[in-house]
Amino acid sequence: MNPINFIQPRVLLIGGALALISLFSLLIRIIPVFSGNTDILSNVGMDDPTYQLRRVELCMENFPSIAWFDPMTYFPQGQPMHWGPLFPLISSAVCLVLGAHARPDIISVCLLIPCVMAAILVPVVFFLVRMIADWKAGLVAGFFIAICPGQFFFRSYYGYFDHHIGEVLFSTLFCLGYLGAVVYCRKHPVDIADKETWKTPAILGLICGILYVLGLALMPTMILFALLVGMFTPIWFIIQRYIGHLGASAVVVNTVTFLVAIIGFLIIGVHGEGGLNYYTTGHLVAYSLIILGTWILFGFSWALRERPFSHYILSLVGVSVLGIGLFALFSPELFNYLLANANAFFGQEIHWKTIQEARPWTFDDAWRTFQYSLILFVIGIGVLLNKLRKELCPSYVFILIWSLVVLYATMQHIRYEYYLAVPAAILGGISVGYGIDLVRRSSHSQVKEEPPAHSKGGKQKESQPPKRSGSVSVSTGSMIFLVVVILLGALFTYNSIGRDLAIGQFTLNPDWREATGWMENNTPDPGVDYFTIYQKDAWQPPTQAYGVMSWWDYGHIITYLAKRMPNANPFQYGVAGDYGAARFFITTNESVASGILDHLKTRYVVTDYEMDTGKFWAMATWDNPDVGASPYQRNFILPNPDNPNTGQNFPFFMEPYYQTMVSRLHNFDGSMTQPGQVHYIQYMKPEYSKTSDPVIVNGSQMPYDAGAAMLESSKSTVGPEYETALVNYIYTEPVSTVPALQHYRLVHESPTRASPEGLPDVRYVKVFEYVPGAVIHGEGIIEIPVKTNTGRTFVYKQESVNGTFTVPYPTNTKVGDVTTQGPYRISSTGKEYQVTGDQILSGSVVS
Repeated sequence: MNPINFIQPRVLLIGGALALISLFSLLIRIIPVFSGNTDILSNVGMDDPTYQLRRVELCMENFPSIAWFDPMTYFPQGQPMHWGPLFPLISSAVCLVLGAHARPDIISVCLLIPCVMAAILVPVVFFLVRMIADWKAGLVAGFFIAICPGQFFFRSYYGYFDHHIGEVLFSTLFCLGYLGAVVYCRKHPVDIADKETWKTPAILGLICGILYVLGLALMPTMILFALLVGMFTPIWFIIQRYIGHLGASAVVVNTVTFLVAIIGFLIIGVHGEGGLNYYTTGHLVAYSLIILGTWILFGFSWALRERPFSHYILSLVGVSVLGIGLFALFSPELFNYLLANANAFFGQEIHWKTIQEARPWTFDDAWRTFQYSLILFVIGIGVLLNKLRKELCPSYVFILIWSLVVLYATMQHIRYEYYLAVPAAILGGISVGYGIDLVRRSSHSQVKEEPPAHSKGGKQKESQPPKRSGSVSVSTGSMIFLVVVILLGALFTYNSIGRDLAIGQFTLNPDWREATGWMENNTPDPGVDYFTIYQKDAWQPPTQAYGVMSWWDYGHIITYLAKRMPNANPFQYGVAGDYGAARFFITTNESVASGILDHLKTRYVVTDYEMDTGKFWAMATWDNPDVGASPYQRNFILPNPDNPNTGQNFPFFMEPYYQTMVSRLHNFDGSMTQPGQVHYIQYMKPEYSKTSDPVIVNGSQMPYDAGAAMLESSKSTVGPEYETALVNYIYTEPVSTVPALQHYRLVHESPTRASPEGLPDVRYVKVFEYVPGAVIHGEGIIEIPVKTNTGRTFVYKQESVNGTFTVPYPTNTKVGDVTTQGPYRISSTGKEYQVTGDQILSGSVVS
């Protein structure tokens, strides 16, 4: 485009439309800014956004240095960092330039950054689509990306401060640059003998390499787009060979692009071991293989330049198969490494189903997000295939590969839906633009007319209108196509904007905020400076350092708000294994749980209502994926009395559930709890009932003693196809005696009541301290009244074991935010004991 064109009316109108769409994209994402809420922290999303803010604070304090290791999480090992440095560097630089130094000001600035990145995507998508279609398709695609709901909108909305939209932006910029190189080389192919033809493709390759490195500096998952290039390159060679070129264009562009990528990676540095989702040496291998593969393809093209095209194709296929086989044979470790990484990126394992963003993408998920644009997605693929049939254009192939690979990745892990938003917008724009172009071309097509008829004498017959042929049917078909795609686009727009506006605003969980705020001010300083960058090799925890055990979902908020060090975090570090958070919360043995905390040097345990209920199955699955939650929570089928062939699924808590650490802590405050009413059930095993779940054939509610007696007697009376059990559907009503925890004491709880009225009062978040406990000799049951910071009261009870009690609370004093109201008292004898805090912490014997 000549410079003069920029002031032409159409160009100005297009520019104005782009600006308006970008502004609209920004405004619908920052709606919470106009709510008048001055408590900016309350707008921050849980989990990753809080840790990104922690990274920004750390970067600002040490600018421009970046921490590649963080001892403030995954205690005591410390967390190696696999997120890239670019996002916190950009955010920190913006905050420093704008003078945002206090935490509220930093949050205010940072929450806008993903929104702005999403708005910048509008012109990026426009120019990309304009390059392969036209400006009309580009404007439609830009509008679609502005409003696209689901993961893309969610992760670019005000409050969700994370790098994901940066991933989308920089990967799309790379695709824009790479497609620009492909389009240029199609018009100006490189002649290997003419160095002048190398210059512009080499410069374009340099730009592509820089854009790739920027994306790589944001996240190592940028390697997905290197994979796209690797898949596209053989097809690019085939197309070039078909039209009479040897493929030198691909050699120049790919070589320069990935040499720059190698240099950029070396600047970023190696910061991990394992897969390509970390900054490992595997990246260097992958980029080198792309360069090597490109040169091998060119070598075959050169060697077979005088042979027919069919020979080239057969040779290419044969060599590819042979090359893969030889690669696997002579370099099995590297081959298996690359396969394992592909499986890690595209595959599934059972633990991932417990992670919301890593679960598979279902059709319901797909329709909920993209609705009618899914149809436009398919139409767009058809349009590109139709264009390819008429014209072998490599840029169409790149778009198709990009779309299908990201679609497959999204089907495996729903989080990649934010990547899919761009191909969906591109194909949707192409569909609508193609429909407009069909009608335009139809309306301008030349109408074929038959000449007027003449009589035998040469005289013209009476005047008749000319006969038209062909134009009517084409115009009708084009108009129908245009109406369909516009209608689909309008429906997508209506539904998308409705979903976008309904998102409301993110809310930082107030109970977790309150509990972590209390921890920051009322628990001992762990001796690790929040603002210091530590080196992994030199890290040694100070003697006073300690960990905080909670489920991994809450690790980042413990780091950011409490400034304490969680044992597990949303990177899923510290979750699985013998010393993982899952084993701690699911074990029914206090000695095992305490052994885990001793190993991890942990002092506090934080539980919440969700861990005890909705997230319990995830913890059980991480602990033992073979059985999951089935030993603790199980669905049964209750037959319909009016029609025994039908029934309703009903969940029950099994006896082991009440014995788990998370239940004993959160439901029962670590106190011994006796069972009350229970449900005795007899059920048919699924292998006999031929149903997915056991079928209840008999059952009733009764006192525990009666139920226990029936359970015992049933062992000799039920057949092999049946089993019996005591169960309950209330999480605070155990079906056997729950023993007291001897080394865990409640020190704080959040203000919100999580349990319904009529059930025991269970608060949303609870903080426990792990202590040695004082030893009291005696028999029976010992108890002490306790009052929490919310005013809730309970009686801590413990039954003696081998003639002793190990008690966690001192008497007549305040522990944390909890007060004990009297001495310990053995209920059977009335004997009382006074216990000091020092005796609790030293494990002394109380006389």
